[in-house]
Amino acid sequence: MIKRLLPDWAGSGGTKGNTLALTLTDHSVRYVLASESDEQGATLAAWGTELRGNQTRDAFMKRTKALLPAAGRVIAVLDVADYQIMQIESPNVPPEELASAVRWRATEFVDGSPHDYTLDVLAVSGTPARPANVIAVLAHNDIVRARMLDCQALGCALAVIDVVETAQRNLLHAVLLAESATPRVAALLVTTAGRALMIIAVQGQLYFFRRFEFDADTLAVAVNETQAALVGSSASEEMASRSLTQLHRSLDLWDDSYPDLPLGTLLVEAGPKTAAIINRLKPETGFDTRPLALSAIFKLPPSKASPPWLDSAYLPLLGALLRPAEVE
Repeated sequence: MIKRLLPDWAGSGGTKGNTLALTLTDHSVRYVLASESDEQGATLAAWGTELRGNQTRDAFMKRTKALLPAAGRVIAVLDVADYQIMQIESPNVPPEELASAVRWRATEFVDGSPHDYTLDVLAVSGTPARPANVIAVLAHNDIVRARMLDCQALGCALAVIDVVETAQRNLLHAVLLAESATPRVAALLVTTAGRALMIIAVQGQLYFFRRFEFDADTLAVAVNETQAALVGSSASEEMASRSLTQLHRSLDLWDDSYPDLPLGTLLVEAGPKTAAIINRLKPETGFDTRPLALSAIFKLPPSKASPPWLDSAYLPLLGALLRPAEVE
């Protein structure tokens, strides 16, 4: 799990109390508050999204500050546009030199100086037949500084900055912990806005991630025998076929990279379309494919009827709430 994505000059919160996870952009603030949380689940207290609209940035932040619930621990989850994440072969250097070596190698793929970026590194175990890898997360210092100043303007004592991939790993890990038998290798597919993120974890450790085009709307359309000929030649079915092709490419890439770690379970979260997506995917995957049972790990307040996970935009925040405080 990524431990922290704060530069050396950054301060840290981390006091006891409610935990607030939020995502900030120039035009919105989305948040989820938990009264209790650990790696096994959370008790949710509040959530919401504030939109800037036509307000100035300063006016929007003042309004949002007045509305945000207080919290002793604050986790900011970067928007996917705010960072880059990559998996590379681990440099053959002593452990104390790993971060520096990864920085110079990873920044071959980004613009500017290596010192322009805040870096975090997650080691991925290797075998005698396969070298160890590292997952590197890079965010430009300007982005990190801006998000920290945003939190300061909101009155939030920022403890850690996280990313979507590790938050999604947390969701997968928590759901599997709640089951009687935990598969060694499991994947989680989350779909939103014509895209999907699939992560694969081995015994709870993040090993693999891939984003790809995935049209949940067309895949969720049931195709019966009388409609098959018509739908099969339609533009929507072509889009569905492309989505399935992208999924297979991801699964094939995993199999090729880790032939000794066969995938045993695929959990799927696609909001209200989850059941239909699973029905479409089961014949394609050939292994255990089922929903991500978030209701088993999150408790809702009595006054809230609609759970936040029905909106996939909240999933990274829910996953961030499951981050153990001791790793910070």
